[in-house]
Amino acid sequence: MVAFPVFILIILLQLYRFPNRLASIRPSKSALYMGIFVWAVQLLVMLRSYGQTGESQLTSGLLHTVIVLAGWTATVYVAWAVIQVTVISERDEKVFIKSGLIALFFYLLLVVLPQVMVTIGLHRLDHYVNVIAKVFERHWKMHGQGYNFYANGSYATTENRVNGFEPEAAFLANLLGVTYLPILIGLTTTKQKIWNWTKTRWAAVSLNVFFAFVLFVVLLLAKTTTGILTAVIAYLLWIVWAKGGQRYFLVAMAFTGVAVLALAYLKVPTIHNLLNQFLFAKGGTDNRLGGTIGLLLTFVTHPLVGVGYGFTSYYIIQNVPEATTHNFEFQQVYSQYGYPNLSDFLGWFAAFGLIIMVPAFFLLFRLVARTYFVKYRLAYLALSDEEKSWSRALIIAFLTMIVLAAFSSIFVIQVFLWPYLLMFFLYRKHILRLEQEIQK
Repeated sequence: MVAFPVFILIILLQLYRFPNRLASIRPSKSALYMGIFVWAVQLLVMLRSYGQTGESQLTSGLLHTVIVLAGWTATVYVAWAVIQVTVISERDEKVFIKSGLIALFFYLLLVVLPQVMVTIGLHRLDHYVNVIAKVFERHWKMHGQGYNFYANGSYATTENRVNGFEPEAAFLANLLGVTYLPILIGLTTTKQKIWNWTKTRWAAVSLNVFFAFVLFVVLLLAKTTTGILTAVIAYLLWIVWAKGGQRYFLVAMAFTGVAVLALAYLKVPTIHNLLNQFLFAKGGTDNRLGGTIGLLLTFVTHPLVGVGYGFTSYYIIQNVPEATTHNFEFQQVYSQYGYPNLSDFLGWFAAFGLIIMVPAFFLLFRLVARTYFVKYRLAYLALSDEEKSWSRALIIAFLTMIVLAAFSSIFVIQVFLWPYLLMFFLYRKHILRLEQEIQK
């Protein structure tokens, strides 16, 4: 909630300094028509679903759902507007990205590192972790002491897993994997030198490579299937984008890492149990399987317009296979207080239907296609080699982000959070700027 007024203030400040930028934050007619269409369809569908469910603990409620959807709509607009008024040139892009990486450094140092220390047994930091969690950590609504991720004061001290300020570990994995890893992969594969205090390009690239490897380690320490698989996919993409000696180095590191991990799996009980618990022999998947099937059946039975944002839980309960319901979490939590979307990809289709999702994915695929077109036309633009290299870095980062976000959506990813939206609109604006260069 703090971010919203801060970004509004930034927009107002920029408009005060540069009044001519007001035109850049006026949505186009097509965007307005699309927004009105989405809202009209969703209001009608939510009213229909509300007529079927009534006031139920299994739904978000009609009024609350409308308020949340309005909040997400405003968030998307404000994130777009912030980029529109603050990022105008390549220099602005570099300042924006450097600011984000500096913030990430302090986040890792002051928040994630203490949590890592706690998870490996250094409990004298428990109080520090709990204090900052009490102020900043996002929490799910819990239902009793028997089902409370934060009973000991924070997620990290209760679950013994790293989560940053996110409600659980998987969301930290998404934040780092989808928001930060792509830009670091783009910077390293194109050998960018964005830090003025690094004396050589080799030093700048080495610093970014080290930074990326730190994120990979954190993804593994999060002890979540999402984090492990995100790290694997991101690393493979890094190898694909890399060239020459950097690719050989990454491949060699991959083989070394796999060999060390295989040996540790066979010889170190802790590693053996960890990989089994979150990857090879993952248990407790009944609810994820049941919820996924429930969402799929909800979409299949309401394919055109969906069931409305905030109402999927009720229909999941109706469609969940009985064989997946014989567990504490379903019987004591989900069946009484609501079934969360455990696959956001299916959740979007179940809530919004084909009438909204097909145009949305068409626009996304068109942007990706335009990105590839720009990528292959880049060599012919009247830009300096440095500018072309920077554009390649952002294009690689954007495409990497799309792949990782698509993978994460199979599970859970809150795409309307500020970091995802800001980075998406940053990349989008750069691509549109390159298209204008092509048309000159």
